[in-house]
Amino acid sequence: MKSFAAPFFVLAALFAGLAGAAPPKLTGSWEAARATEDERLYLVLKEMGKAEIVAEYDFTLPGQPGKRRGRSTSFGTWAVKGDDVIITYSKIQDRLRYRERESLDVIGLRGGAPALKPVGKPNPKSKIGSLILWKGPHTYRVKDTATPSNAAQATVVPRAEPLPPPQAASSPR
Repeated sequence: MKSFAAPFFVLAALFAGLAGAAPPKLTGSWEAARATEDERLYLVLKEMGKAEIVAEYDFTLPGQPGKRRGRSTSFGTWAVKGDDVIITYSKIQDRLRYRERESLDVIGLRGGAPALKPVGKPNPKSKIGSLILWKGPHTYRVKDTATPSNAAQATVVPRAEPLPPPQAASSPR
């Protein structure tokens, strides 16, 4: 009886390990197309159902010169239900649908790439919202909304101080 029980427990442990393993096509980094302000939002789906949502952005401190780079990180979990990936963090649930080949037209590029696309109405407090997340690594950017007619209306601000006069070239002696 003991010889039968040992292999049974070994097989049960192997199947339990396989059930907890994440599909390899889903694990890794998923990133939204960068905004023109160079803001970033990415989701990292890790093994064992752990998730990390990171937002990077520029900000200025009151009374301080220049911009600084900020980062906000939320930790949560993820699970797969059919083609949907459920991300849970801070009492919020985001439902994203996996697409093997989502069109890149929405960001002004040709072709397609693997993506996680939001399903349903997003929670108002969601960090992902209605953004499409593309499989990383990539450098997708949102296409610029400026049109040639908008560019012609751009105003040029003159410098506050005049430029110094050019220096006279010294002649060799």
